Amino acid sequence: MYKDFDNRNKAEIFISMAIESGVNIIQLRDTQKNKYKEKLNIINNIKNIYPKSNIIINSDINLANESLADGIHIKESEWTNDIVKQIDQRLVIGKSTHINSMSSINEYSPDYLIFGTVFSSKSHPRIRPVGTEKISIIKKKYIYPVLAIGGINEENTSKVIKAGADGVAIKSGIIERENPKKIITLIKNILMNKNDID
Repeated sequence: MYKDFDNRNKAEIFISMAIESGVNIIQLRDTQKNKYKEKLNIINNIKNIYPKSNIIINSDINLANESLADGIHIKESEWTNDIVKQIDQRLVIGKSTHINSMSSINEYSPDYLIFGTVFSSKSHPRIRPVGTEKISIIKKKYIYPVLAIGGINEENTSKVIKAGADGVAIKSGIIERENPKKIITLIKNILMNKNDID
């Protein structure tokens, strides 16, 4: 549960800081199947404190359905009609997609796509980055909003926006920084002024 943090308290403090600093979507990714009740409590606690925040759960349909989460994100390999049918209709649905496996959307449509890995990433060091030029291919193929992911930081956010991305998904570029609050502010300013990017 605390892969990026020492304990639950530090995780919740960081999430609170991120929301207060302007992060509009928090995606909770946890591959461990244990501590279900604890994860449920964390999500509900965040939503109770920050009701306007948007919490997205990665892959765990039961957790997303039973909690106060706002949505769920499904891996491209898991995107099937049977899986999507299980998702509560109130939830926003995200889907991962990759340039080498751009599967067709089935009868169910996602609300947004996450595309990458755009730049080299500490989270996925073995994955070869596709670069910003591939974003336009995704945008032409799908009508859904596209969030770029992979190695994104305050120095290259403008590049992916200029290439056509509607937003960015960042982990290491914020969590592992000395002053994450400052980085969030810098990136938020870029996104808020994306119409001015040349």
